[in-house]
This record gives sequence, structure tokens and C-alpha cells, in this order.
Amino acid sequence: MNNGSWPCSRERLVYSSQSFHSRIVAKGMQLLYRGADPIVLQHPCGNNFVGGISPAIYLGEKVFLSFDGFESSLLPFTIPTTLATAPALVSSAIFVQATRIVLAINGKVFIYFYEPFDSWKQSEGINSPVTEITNSGCCYAPSDPNCNHIGSFVLAYDKGNLISDSHIFFSEDGGYKFHALPMIPFLSGTLVSIYNFISITKLGFLISNTEANMTTANFLYYSIENLYSYYGTQFDSNEVGELMITVPPGLRGFVILWTKNMFLLSSNNGVTTENVAVFPTEDYPNTSLPLHNQGVCNVATTSSEVAALTKNQKLFYGSLDIVFSKMVLIGDRNSSKISTHCDVLMFDKTGLLTILNPVPSNESGFYNFHKCIINLQDRLMNVRPHLPPCPVEILSSDFHNKMYYIDMKQQLHFNVTFVPKPGSAAFPYVTLSNPQILGFQARIMQDGYTYDGNIKFSLQIILLQQYVSDMAEAELYEKGISAGISTLTVDIYNKGIFCIDMHPLTALIAMQCPPTKHIRPFKNTTACNKGLFNRTNLQDSFSYIIKQDVYDPEFLGRQHLDQKDRNVTYPYELLGCPILLYYDNPWLPTLELWENDKFVEYVSADFVLFETNGMHNYDYLLTASEAKCISQPQNWSTMFEWQLQPDPHTAWSRKNYKSCKVPSQVRPLESPSIKYQILNLNEENRVVFSQYNGIYVFKVIVVDTIYSYCELSTLLSVYVHGALPKSQINVAGMLIGILILIFGSILMGYFFPKLLHLSENAKMKSL
Repeated sequence: MNNGSWPCSRERLVYSSQSFHSRIVAKGMQLLYRGADPIVLQHPCGNNFVGGISPAIYLGEKVFLSFDGFESSLLPFTIPTTLATAPALVSSAIFVQATRIVLAINGKVFIYFYEPFDSWKQSEGINSPVTEITNSGCCYAPSDPNCNHIGSFVLAYDKGNLISDSHIFFSEDGGYKFHALPMIPFLSGTLVSIYNFISITKLGFLISNTEANMTTANFLYYSIENLYSYYGTQFDSNEVGELMITVPPGLRGFVILWTKNMFLLSSNNGVTTENVAVFPTEDYPNTSLPLHNQGVCNVATTSSEVAALTKNQKLFYGSLDIVFSKMVLIGDRNSSKISTHCDVLMFDKTGLLTILNPVPSNESGFYNFHKCIINLQDRLMNVRPHLPPCPVEILSSDFHNKMYYIDMKQQLHFNVTFVPKPGSAAFPYVTLSNPQILGFQARIMQDGYTYDGNIKFSLQIILLQQYVSDMAEAELYEKGISAGISTLTVDIYNKGIFCIDMHPLTALIAMQCPPTKHIRPFKNTTACNKGLFNRTNLQDSFSYIIKQDVYDPEFLGRQHLDQKDRNVTYPYELLGCPILLYYDNPWLPTLELWENDKFVEYVSADFVLFETNGMHNYDYLLTASEAKCISQPQNWSTMFEWQLQPDPHTAWSRKNYKSCKVPSQVRPLESPSIKYQILNLNEENRVVFSQYNGIYVFKVIVVDTIYSYCELSTLLSVYVHGALPKSQINVAGMLIGILILIFGSILMGYFFPKLLHLSENAKMKSL
């Protein structure tokens, strides 16, 4: 088709025969969109789907769900009549992971599962009407558990109310169950929107306030975990009720805000905003977008591009560049027909923009789709005067669109290949979305020549934890050593709009626990190796007895309890063969750190242990003074005091550990003779056992706060042997008896001769 209305590179009416129709069928009540203008929402992770075509939902007078980029005829999307009453009005929708859509319909939240089966479910936990739903899609590593958690964090709320009266709900399981978000007492103003800005590890509340007939808006950034908040800069927004917000995919920090009278761009999650300017051309000599009743009515984005359509039928295009915020007119609609609705924009892929309109079929209830595909590169080449050419030929790296982890005190090293065009003087720049937690060092150096003889450069980047980087003021990073997420972006400074195919290089950097990092006990000598146990017997439901006087089921170390001996089944699959120990040798467990099934190092960090069956007939070698403590050390007793029910699995961790080697006015060293219960590979403290032969099963917990973001723990078993059975003889009684015998012998030795002499004298007298 070619009706000449838009400057289309290709124009066609998409339809399909019944055998190729979408699998979405009409079975219930048709959904309607309550917004003023129709929009298309695309799944943010298009590259992760087959063919790079992501699911998309069209929200307009009818709602359509497509899995092939609207390349087949569709029936209107419906909801079962048992879940909603007419009219079923959709106010907001999001994609969650690759399996479902979460929609706000008539003030309630529903989940539609399109994979692996077609079904609906109403969300739980929402007890007041909501109209808006937001989340942040993570597309860098779909199989990564932390990336999945990011996309599964969903916010639901009703905008337009005073924030003190607003009900805000959050879900961490992708919309199944919601919880009320604790409100911040010092917030005031009208709630416009809320976003989970994961790249700065904050919730962003967009709030408007009206004073002296002037309405301003700004973001407030709030972290629930550490109660840390700050405000972004204000901007004028008299049409706050009409304010629209778009957060482009990629987690780079871009936010687009617009009404009919403004078009703002932020590259730092709304902390600062700037007006978007326009390149003046022969067709559009102005330097700003149309305003008032001719202003922007629809916006489409990718991770690096933005397109805006205005009410007066003009189409603008720009690139999402942190140091360059200009757009250019690429065409307008050549039609005298006045449209009551704004046309719908969607990006098929980089550089290809589609203007989409559903067309009802005359033969059935299906809708076909009119598509105007615009090749943006071709349109930009026809702009007069010419746009500045792209100043770079190559910008490449292996880290693009991937996710990486940095654990405590670790570094990441990246290399970027960069080839500028001769004479362009272009150079790359590095940005981080969350410099409060992540720092970098970078240097660029010449690295040979290309086949064309152009100079090739290598940009070497080192990423490291800001807390240990020594590169930032103390006020920059947050108090304490907190985990977080940041995006790394490498782009060309002031590269311009013409570099459509020269996209920025972006990676997601998680300062968190790497999912595959764990610890294992080092076993040099086991009871199986020495023939004391047989592996087959241990695997065959082997059990052993713990005497009633050596364990406390509540882990409080109580003795002389009125209880029975405990029969324990040995979990061989979990523990393997126990480590062999001689009871009289002080013992220190050796721990190995592993990642991706590769040995990393021996753990040289503070750790604690407890016997999982409550055994308490062991002690520690050093006292607090012998361990050189300068403040009162923690122990299991003090950690249990903070719990209603003692649970050693949760009582002591890296989150509440305080080293006694650090001075403390709150916890001065008051009991230097108390046993020191913290162990470390590089220190002298050891576990000492009593005169007892038997199996101990210990859980080891790394509590060092600066060793790793991971909650590192493991189980290990030891078999203590060599203790002689305790004698049943009363030592004190035996000693008294011996003394009496000795004393008696002495007396007998002294008096017996005299008695004998007296006896002989008596005999002589009788004779």
C-alpha cells in the first residue's frame, strides 16, 4: 500500500489466513484502554526472544496481544467474565519475565499467563483501587536469579492523590502477591508515579507540589533497607495531571517526561532533567518541539533511541545520549484529515520505526494491521542541511549486554576497541549509573591500525568497589558497605543522531553475591580413609547416639537436663565422610572458597560455628584478652538475646557481626576472661574437645563483614576419637581409703612391736 500520508519506506496492510491467526482467542469480555491516546507496550527484552521479536500489547479502543510483531490478524484481547465487569478498562500493563502480563483493570490487578498456558489469575494482597503498575525489566541475563528478581519486583498504586493518602503496594514474585509499602512519614505532595530505579538501588517517587499557582515536580529517592533518601531537582509541570513518563529499557538511567507543553530528558533517573532541543532544518526551522495543542502525544523508545509524535502530525527522532539531547524532524503526515487520536509508534529493531493502526476486517471479527515502516537511516540522509556524520567507525567490546558480579574488594577488567574516523577527534567516555557504590579507572592507548590504515585505540577499564577505591569523597558513597547495582556505559562523546548503528556499549554490574560462590570444608584426613567407618554403612541410614548430658535441644548450652539420649541419622549425601580428629588436639576448620565449580582460595575471614544437634561439650582455646580484643566480643549467648526463640541459623551473620578488634564505647571490654568464639585461619583460636568419642555435625557461618556479600555457610562433620572411657571409681573416696591404710600401717608399725613386747613380758610373769 502507498497512500502518501507518511514518508514510509514500506507501507502495507498485514493480514493472515485463519490457519496463521494468533493463538489468542475471544473468550470473555473485551478489554478497553482508558488512556486518551493508544500506545504499544513491547517486552523490553526483545533480543532474548526467537528472531528478536518480543511480545507486544496494543492498548487502544481495542486491546491486542501479539507475539510476532503484529504480523498476523488478531482478535481483541479479552478477560473472563468471572473476573471483571463491563466495561473492562485497562489503565496500565507491564510484561514480567517471559511468561506473563500484569494488568490494572477496573482498579484491580490481574495476571495473564501466555506461557506455558493461557490462563488468568487475580493478584492477592491489594485491598484498595490501583490504576498504575510499574517494574524494571532486566534483559542482561535472563537465567540469572538476581536479574529475574529485578524484573519480578512490581509496584502498584493509584496516582493523583496526596501521597499521605495513597496506597502503594509491592510484589517480589512478579505480581502473585502484593504487600503494602511502608509509607515515608515526611513525604508531602501529590503522587504522580513510582519507579524502581534499580540502577541506583532506590525507589523513585515523582511528587508534585503547588505553591502560588505554580506547580513543580521532582523525584524523591528512597531506600527501604537503609532509610536513605534525597531529592532530585525540580521542574515546572503545570499540567501534572497530563504528565506522561517513559522509562526506556536497558536500566541505563534514562527517563522521558512530557506533556503538551514540555518534553524533558533525564539521563540519571530523574535526578536532573533538561529540555530536548531540535536541530533546525529546511522543513522545521524551529529549535524546540511544538507546544500547547500541537505538542507531543506519543513516544516510543529503545535502549538507545527515542521517537516522538506530535498532535500536529510531526515525527521527531533522536538518540539517547548522556551529553547530547537533540532531536530532528524526519517527516510529517501529508494529510488534511484531522485525526482524533494520536498514531501509535513502535520500534521493530534499531533504526526501523513503525506507525501502527488496527483495521477491522469486513469478513470476520479479526483485526488486520496497517503498518508504515520508516527506515530512519534513509530519512536522516535526506535531512537538509545535512546532519554531522558519525565520527566513529568501530566501537566494540565483549561485555555489551551482559551481566557481571563484583564481590567485596574485587575488580573487573574490560577492554573496548575504538576506531575514530580520521580527523574527527572523537573519543569514548565511561559513565556509571550508580557512582555511590561503584568506581572506575580508565585509560586509552593506541593499539595498532586497521586494514584501512586508521588508528585503532584500546580503552582499558577497571571497575572496583567505591568504598575501597580511594577515588571519591566520603560523602559520595553511602554509609556502610552496602550492595547494589549499576550500569556501565561506554559511548562516543557528542556522536550525534546519525550514529544509529553505533549503539552504546552497556553492561549490568551487580555488587552482590555471585550466585555460584560458596564455601566447602577442606578434608585432609577422614574417618573413612583410616578405616574407622565404611562409606557403604554411612550411606545405609547410619545412626548414632548422643548422650543426654552433652546436648541441649534449644542450643543454650544447658546441662543436667531431664531428657533422653538422642538418636541421630547421619546424612551422608550432605556431609560425606566425617573429618577424623584426635580429642586432645585443638582444631581449626579449614574452609575453601569456590565459584563456578573452581577453587578460588582458602577463606581467611572471621567465622563462627555451632553443633547442629545442640551438642555443647566443646570449648574454645583463647579468652577475649588472649585474642587481643579491645571491645567486648560477641558470643552465641549475646546473639541469642536478640531473638525471641533462639535460632543459631539466623542469630549470627555478617549483617550483625561486630569485631572485638575495633574499639567501641558501647561495648567496652568488661570480661577479658570470657571465651572468644570467633575463628579465623590467620589467628590462634581453636576448638577444644572434652573427653568424648563421637560424631559432631557443625554449621560454619562466615560473619566477616568485608569478606563477601554472600551469606557463606556450610556443614561439616567430624569424628572425635582417642578419649579413654571415664573411670567409675570415686577418686576422692579411694584417696581417703589409701590415706587411712597408710596411716593405719604407720600406727601398726609403731604399736605392734610394743604390743608384742608387752605380750612377751606377760608370758614371762605367768611362768
